[in-house]
Amino acid sequence: MTKSENRCANCGGKLGLVSHHHRGLRFCRKTCKENSLAKTAKDHAWMRRWFGFGPRKASQVMGGPA
Repeated sequence: MTKSENRCANCGGKLGLVSHHHRGLRFCRKTCKENSLAKTAKDHAWMRRWFGFGPRKASQVMGGPA
């Protein structure tokens, strides 16, 4: 039986010699990492809209004047 820490956080595939990391998560391929990050960003955008917050403006994200 394979332990869960030896599996990709996105697809559940086995991790090989090279694994890609992001915030404590491990991915088997760069594509898995990018897909997971895109899905997370989409989910966060949906939650912001649901709670009534508009999309962030570039000046707010970069810390510039509003």
